[in-house]
Amino acid sequence: MRHLIHTLSVAASMALFSSGPAITLAAEADINCGKPDKVCRQADTFLPLRALPRPFSNIYQGPTTGKVAFSNVKAFFPVYVFDKKDVDYSDPANPKGWYKIGPSVSDPMGWMEAKDIMEWKQALVVSYTHPGTGEERRQPVLMYENLGDLKALVESDKRTEQAKTAYEGMAKTPMTVPKGVVSMEPKRFVDIEKKEGFYILPVLDYEVLDIFDDETRYLQIAAAIPRDRTDTAGADLLQNQDYVEQATQSETTEGTQAQNLGVDIKFVMDITGSMGPYIDATKDAIRQIATQVVSKIDTHLHFGLIGYMDDTRDLTPELVDGNGFVNVISNVMARGGGDYQEEVFAGVKQGIESAWSENSIKVMVVVGDASSHPKGHPKNLTNMNAAQLQELASNHKIAIMAVHIKNRRAKRDHPIAKEQFSTLARNSASPEVSYYFPIDADNIDAFGGVIKTLSETLSKVIADVRSTKSGDKIDVIETTAEVSDLDTIDSSGEAEEAAAAFAKSLAATALVEYLGSAAKPPRDVTAWVLDRDFTDPDKRALDVRLLIKKSELNDLITALEQVLMAIKRSELTSMQFFDALQGVVTAAGKGEDISFKGAKRLKNSGLLPAWISSLPYKSAILELDDEMFESLSPDERGTLEDDIDAKLQYYREINESDLWVSLDDRDRNDANVYPINLEMLP
Repeated sequence: MRHLIHTLSVAASMALFSSGPAITLAAEADINCGKPDKVCRQADTFLPLRALPRPFSNIYQGPTTGKVAFSNVKAFFPVYVFDKKDVDYSDPANPKGWYKIGPSVSDPMGWMEAKDIMEWKQALVVSYTHPGTGEERRQPVLMYENLGDLKALVESDKRTEQAKTAYEGMAKTPMTVPKGVVSMEPKRFVDIEKKEGFYILPVLDYEVLDIFDDETRYLQIAAAIPRDRTDTAGADLLQNQDYVEQATQSETTEGTQAQNLGVDIKFVMDITGSMGPYIDATKDAIRQIATQVVSKIDTHLHFGLIGYMDDTRDLTPELVDGNGFVNVISNVMARGGGDYQEEVFAGVKQGIESAWSENSIKVMVVVGDASSHPKGHPKNLTNMNAAQLQELASNHKIAIMAVHIKNRRAKRDHPIAKEQFSTLARNSASPEVSYYFPIDADNIDAFGGVIKTLSETLSKVIADVRSTKSGDKIDVIETTAEVSDLDTIDSSGEAEEAAAAFAKSLAATALVEYLGSAAKPPRDVTAWVLDRDFTDPDKRALDVRLLIKKSELNDLITALEQVLMAIKRSELTSMQFFDALQGVVTAAGKGEDISFKGAKRLKNSGLLPAWISSLPYKSAILELDDEMFESLSPDERGTLEDDIDAKLQYYREINESDLWVSLDDRDRNDANVYPINLEMLP
C-alpha cells in the first residue's frame, strides 16, 4: 500500500514523459472524424478533439476564404473539431488545409484555415526547461520540418558527434543549418512563468523512443505567443535573419534593466534561545558588508529579516540597507523554544509574501538549528510542505539557500531537518542540486564567514553585471559550475569557499532567468522536436504542464475540499468513503446533481471537474474507491489527507497571486491561465 501513497505524490510528475502506463497521448491515426456534424473523437479515450485558434484569425462559412462568418475570433479559446479537409503540416510556417470547428461538441460554426489553428488533443502544453549554467548548460531545442530527419540524427550510432557538429555549425556566421532544421529554441531562457515571456507549445503528435535510459519522446509541437502573429514571410524560421540574430544571442544586458539591477537578501531565521550567537554573527557579518563592501562598489543591496519560533515576525516590512539591517537585528532578542521543532515553513511563506524590490535578484537565506513542524502537525501554520513552498518560491523567482546549524544534542532531528532544508533549497535549474549548507553548531566563526561571503559575493557579481557593456557576455553565467552536495562543514576556510560557490551558482541561475526576458520564443512554427538534449539525453529539454484557467482551479479547490471533508467524516464514523462523500455533497446542496451510487472510482464519480478526469495521467486520488480506502492504514490515510490538504493550500496561494496570464484582451478574469506543473496536480 506504500506504493499507492507514493503514486499519489509522484504520478503527476511522471505524466507526459514517464515510462509505464501513466500517460496516453492521442496519435493522429487514433482520431475519428467524418460523421456529419459529429465532433471528432480520439479512438482510445473517446474524448472530443479540441483545438486552439491563433490570434487574429477568422471563421469561414466553408473551406474556402470566400465568405467570412466571424472575424478575429478569440485567441486560444478551446474549440471542438468536427472535420478536417486536406490538412498538411509539411510546411512548418504555413500549414495547409481546413478544420471545421465549433464552441461545443454539438455546435459546428464554420471552418478555419489550418495555419490559424492548433490541434490540442490533450489539455497539456510543454515548456522549455531552464538551460543551466557553465559546462552543465544544455543545448537549445532544434525544430525539424519532418520526423525522418530528426530520427536520422537521434538514432544514429554517431549521434553525439553529429549533434556537436550541428551545434558548432549553427554557431558560425553565417549559420550552417543542419538538414531538416527549420527553427530553434533561443539560447537565452524564455521562461513560461514570466508574463512578458509567455508562450504556448501544444503537443500535436508524438512517438516514443526507447534507446536511452529514461523514456524519451519525439513531439510534434505548434509554437504560438498570445497577441502576436507573424506573416508567412516573417515566420520565426532560421531563414529569417532577424529571428536568427535574437535566437543565437547569449545572455547580455541588452534589452533589460540590468544597469539598475539590485540584490535582495532576506534572512528567515530561527530566533529562539539557542540561536543567539548566530543572530549576533549575522549582525556582525552584515555590518562588515555595509562598511567594507557597499561603500566600495556602490551596490544596490537590500536586506530583510523574518524571525520565526512557533510563530513568525516580519522585522523589515520594507527592505533596508546594511546599516538599517544591523539596527533591526540588534534589537532581536533570542528567546523561547520549548519544543525543538519550530515554524520554519511559516517563516519561509511569510518571506515569499513580504516585500521584495521590483528589479532585483531575490535570495532567501533560511537559518535554523531545528526542523519545521511538518504538514499535519497542530502547530504547522501553513498547511504546506517543503516541496510546495519551494515551488511557490520558484514561481515568484526567489532562490533559497538553507543553512542548517547542526547541534550535536539534536542528532535525531538532523535527518528530518536535512530533508526539509534540502527540499526548500532545491535549484530551479537542476532539481537534483540543492543549496543546503550544513554547518557544525560549535563553529560560530565559520557561520559568520558564510553569511559575509554569501552577501559579498552576490553583491559583487550583480555589481559586475551592472557595469557590463551592452552586448558583452556575462562571465558568471559562462563559467559557473553546478555545486555539489556538502557534508557538515567545521572549518572557516572550507565554509567560505563553499559559500562563494553557492552564491555564484545562485546568481548565475537567477541571471539566466532575468536576462532571458529580452528573448522571444519562436512563433507560428509547427515542427518535430526531441524532449531531451541531443548531446546529453539525461537532461530534459521540455517539461509538461497543464494550462489551467482560474475558473477551473476554483472548481478543483471546491471538489477537493469536499473530498477532504469526506475522508475526515469517514475516519470519525467508520462510514465507507463514498457514503461519507455523498453526505458531504448533499450537505453542500449538490445532492440532487451528484449521486455516488454505482461509482467505482472517484475519477468517474462526477464530483471532480470533467477536465481533470480526462487528463491522460493516473493518480491515487483519481483511482480512489471504497476498497482502496478501506485497505489504507491510519498512517497512510493521514498521508493521503495531508497531501490533499497541502495541494489545496498551494492552489489557494496560486489562485490569489498575480501570476495569471490573459490570453486575449476580451477574456474575463476567471479565464486567465497559469501553466501549472503536473506534479502539483492531485
